[in-house]
Amino acid sequence: MDPDRLAPVQVEPGWAGRIARHATVRPDAGSYVGPRTKLVTAGQQLLLERGDTTYTIDELVRRAHVAIKTFYRCFANKEEFLKEVFMTSVAGATPRIREQILSSADDPLARLRLAVTWPLEWRRENGTVSRVIAKEHMRLAVTSPETIAETSRSYEALLKEFVLAAQEEGQIRPADVDWDVHIITSVVTTSFHTMILGPGEPGHHGALAENVWRFCLTALHGDPG
Repeated sequence: MDPDRLAPVQVEPGWAGRIARHATVRPDAGSYVGPRTKLVTAGQQLLLERGDTTYTIDELVRRAHVAIKTFYRCFANKEEFLKEVFMTSVAGATPRIREQILSSADDPLARLRLAVTWPLEWRRENGTVSRVIAKEHMRLAVTSPETIAETSRSYEALLKEFVLAAQEEGQIRPADVDWDVHIITSVVTTSFHTMILGPGEPGHHGALAENVWRFCLTALHGDPG
């Protein structure tokens, strides 16, 4: 395989960090912000500050500047609210990630590479944010697997878009696009969780993104050049 195909893609420094900082709900200046959005934004802030979901509804409504009865008009209970916070934080960042990838590279294979590696690069720039998301992902995987499945769809759609573009250019030859995208999503997600929650030396963490990409490119029958 041509080594140039595996050369690092040059992107603007700190781009993953900016994505993380803007993963919360940010309404346009001067626009009306409803109570549901206020609550979700406050929940995201508390989640990142505390590192877990142990904050109370009383703390939440004080942060959001809404009445407690407003909370119960918007959400049936705290668990339903936490699902919304997680989905907004993870799936809500995908459009911004897509925009950054499109502006960072013109080559379809380079774009696919960024789509595969950004969650792992994101961890290296934003360890605290990544740990919070990983822990909440694991908790919801037990209490609400359907929520995890729904949040995965936005990332799978992003991967599929770039896989199809690279396939059209003859750069990869996937055997089954839908299955390949599903498996790559699982590989990236598992690698993310292992990196955050499992053992591993810093050198291993630093090399993980590139080795996951190498593995995925091989599985997709990347163009040997």
